[in-house]
Amino acid sequence: MKKSKSSKKPLKKGVKKTKANPIKKKKGKASENLQNVYLGLGSNVGDREEYIEQAVFLLGKIKEIEVIKRSSNQESEAEGVKDQPSFINAALQIKTELSPHKLLEEIHTIESALGREREIEWGPRTIDIDILLYGNKVISEDDIQIPHPSMHERLFVLKPLKEIAPNLMHPVLEKNIEDLYEERKNEAVEKYDDELPGFKEIKRGGGYDDFERW
Repeated sequence: MKKSKSSKKPLKKGVKKTKANPIKKKKGKASENLQNVYLGLGSNVGDREEYIEQAVFLLGKIKEIEVIKRSSNQESEAEGVKDQPSFINAALQIKTELSPHKLLEEIHTIESALGREREIEWGPRTIDIDILLYGNKVISEDDIQIPHPSMHERLFVLKPLKEIAPNLMHPVLEKNIEDLYEERKNEAVEKYDDELPGFKEIKRGGGYDDFERW
């Protein structure tokens, strides 16, 4: 008598990607409240690429989040505290109906699940997930600043983001990601005007620092 095959399949570990990849979209009813959001991811502890893949997987498991596209993994030296392993960085495009604050809560839950510790400022971490851009919103509050105040200064943020969205506009600086990347890469970045609407506020924030390295 033949044994019936089990319908259960073993869980797969995240597959390492070497180039930008569109993600298979979830099927479901489209929402008018969906926002285009870009995230920055980083890891420099343990299996860095696996932590990135697990973060992407867990984000995609959230019902209100649709993962659209992700960049290839980029390696960069640590900034701030130099005596630590180099980082693997990636950028992710998602669509979500979650508010910025609710999305941040979900991100913190994933970071905690993947062992993120916040004991050392600019120190090693299993995973960093940062909201870079949320539609065209400009937000400056104690617990959240959007756009990310330092994204235009960081090649390790701009390079993977340029890979998936070169023409994406920064809503405060009014330049696209490719131009910001080239300016920074060539070390010829013009002095940004702190008086631009919204820029001074997101730079000063309210003491909130969930982006020690970003």
